[in-house]
Amino acid sequence: MAGRLRISRLPGLLDRYRKWDIVLDGESAGSVANAQTADVLVECGSHSLRVGHRWWASPIRTFTVSDTKTVHFVCRPRPHPMIWIPYGLASLYRHDLFIVLERMPATKSRSRTPPALA
Repeated sequence: MAGRLRISRLPGLLDRYRKWDIVLDGESAGSVANAQTADVLVECGSHSLRVGHRWWASPIRTFTVSDTKTVHFVCRPRPHPMIWIPYGLASLYRHDLFIVLERMPATKSRSRTPPALA
């Protein structure tokens, strides 16, 4: 059986015209555009996930998928423009600082839009 990985990218100004790559277990599994959601079928078990483009990436997150379950992550750039420049420069040396990748808690509601992050 397979589960589903859902990745939602929150809308933002920075890097809005570029799709971010979805890297699942070290291999490309697709991409997600600005303000869009991507679904990827995954086998049951433990996996690692990273989202990004070239030098801008998220930290690696691990998750476990069980039968026919959906695991939902939300990604976005760092929230405030005043820290884009320092994080952008730091990403030249450490590539996992600029994009935030967070797992959404499992809820019973069937809402298709993620809650707004402050």
